[in-house]
Amino acid sequence: MEDVKQKFFNHSYLLIAIAAIIGILGWRLYPYFIGIANINPVFLHLGPINIYWYGICITVGVALGLAFINKKAQQSEFEKYILDLMVWSIVGGVIGARLLFVILKWSDYSSFSEMINLSGGGLSIHGAVLGGMVGLILIARKYKLPILKALDLFVPGVLIGQLVGRLGNFFNQEAFGPPTNLPWKMFVAPINRPINFPDESFFHPTFLYEMVGLALILILILYLSKRLMRAGTIFLTYVIAYAILRFMIEFVRVDSDYLLELTIAQWGSLAMIITSGVISLILRYRFKLTK
Repeated sequence: MEDVKQKFFNHSYLLIAIAAIIGILGWRLYPYFIGIANINPVFLHLGPINIYWYGICITVGVALGLAFINKKAQQSEFEKYILDLMVWSIVGGVIGARLLFVILKWSDYSSFSEMINLSGGGLSIHGAVLGGMVGLILIARKYKLPILKALDLFVPGVLIGQLVGRLGNFFNQEAFGPPTNLPWKMFVAPINRPINFPDESFFHPTFLYEMVGLALILILILYLSKRLMRAGTIFLTYVIAYAILRFMIEFVRVDSDYLLELTIAQWGSLAMIITSGVISLILRYRFKLTK
């Protein structure tokens, strides 16, 4: 047990770094958060090309996540193939994230160029997880690598990417909840307000709630990753934990699309929970048979 604790606290540098980054960002972004300063979603203009803060957040998150995965893969059976695994998981994740978003928002697009334009946002995390998983599995099978262990390896990096990438919602002024007067309320410019709340200025920052939830899940995953557990446990824990978090967050969002009484994201989360639960039972049954 002491060895597990020691190994877990070896990750303290990562947790401290994330906390420091969030603290500095919170301090720097506070004037924008309360509406004293105006948010510009564009980070840089390069002639006709705009580089958006949303894209910067996604890129930084992916880079940090991949750096962590690469470090964890050293001196393991994945070290020789880690570049291919990372590249194809990214390709699958981007394709899946955009494809699912476009399918769900099909009526909003009139041309193929609009469908593939990622600069202004428009990614589905459910599609990203599914697409990235498919890409990772295909390459793992190609090199005859243990698929469940590969999925476990990538989970902390995925969480880091999600945690940092979610900040992009702030610069786009999206993924917020109903009006509120709570101390942590978020100012939303009139152009970005829901049509049913045109005169309200402050809203629940649901993207921030999700970031906090993701940080807690990351801590849990880092702890579990240092324990001797069956292959696939880390991945399934992540999927179920995130699906529950997203299901709950959807209750305080005002920009979600509904299907019957639940949002589409909630239906997707329920599918993730049920599927992961079934897979977990199958793996446990197989483990008992081979034990």
